[in-house]
Amino acid sequence: MIINLMIFWAINRYNLFYKFIRIDMAHQDKKWQNFYEKAWSIRAEFMSEFLNGGGYNALQIIGELDKKERLNHLGADENGDLKWHKASSPSQKFNFANIPHNKITSLNGLNILVPFYTNTSVVNMIIDALSFEHYDSIVELGCGYGQNLFKIFYNGGGVDLKYFGGEFTKSGVEMARKLANIEPNMKAEFFHFNHLKPKFDKKFDFGERVLVFTCHTIEQVREIPDNWFKVVANIAPFVRCIHAEPFGFQIASLGEASQKHKEYFIKNGWNLNFAKTLKKAGENGDIIIEDAILEYSCGTDPFNPTSIAVWRSV
Repeated sequence: MIINLMIFWAINRYNLFYKFIRIDMAHQDKKWQNFYEKAWSIRAEFMSEFLNGGGYNALQIIGELDKKERLNHLGADENGDLKWHKASSPSQKFNFANIPHNKITSLNGLNILVPFYTNTSVVNMIIDALSFEHYDSIVELGCGYGQNLFKIFYNGGGVDLKYFGGEFTKSGVEMARKLANIEPNMKAEFFHFNHLKPKFDKKFDFGERVLVFTCHTIEQVREIPDNWFKVVANIAPFVRCIHAEPFGFQIASLGEASQKHKEYFIKNGWNLNFAKTLKKAGENGDIIIEDAILEYSCGTDPFNPTSIAVWRSV
């Protein structure tokens, strides 16, 4: 009974607020571009309080924002202004603090009830991937303010690795650069990147072997171009790319979660061609597809499950 009530609540909350909380996108209509710039600027303003106060490293500042967003979310009020709102949950709470016991997430197409702090860590997956082979640099496309790259650096990525982040929003790139400025041991560069028109400045030296990744950033790009994978595969002699993106429903419906996911993406015109374009790039000989796992996820959003695709250059 409890899980059914929580799923009902999650569905309604999803329908009301989902469009207000996604921020990692490369391109959208002008209305949405302005919205995401505003969302990033509000987060940047929050982080700037700690950045300007001194005494914090980049990971600590990112941790302050993570803490803020665990129990709060950015949403539009009745006037359309973005503001922080306390997150609500039908779950029972701890007696000592207003922290939920549980949350609804999804795995293999099914909605499941898990402890509140359960999350699949894509960052840890990237860190472990770096340990199996030598790479000269790591590149995240759609990096926001670079939180994943900073977490990788601090948790085992290494000081010899070069870190690159491509991001569509101006406010995201600016904050990432500010955070990088207080990390003298991290060799990091951040630049503008648009998934609809993928290109890389020749001034960047990615090295001979590069690990690229994306994490829920292609999802709201209506259609990525046919040459996306070919362009990325040619930034270095050897490129491996890991995608943590919600594309599973494009291949198969595993259950109620993937069906709800598909319906919402179709309704909003969000990405529907990732899987098709990936497959075509493989068939054309642009890349070699190594792995694909559908709905490999216990994330924060039960109706936007993460799938994994891995490919390398030819």
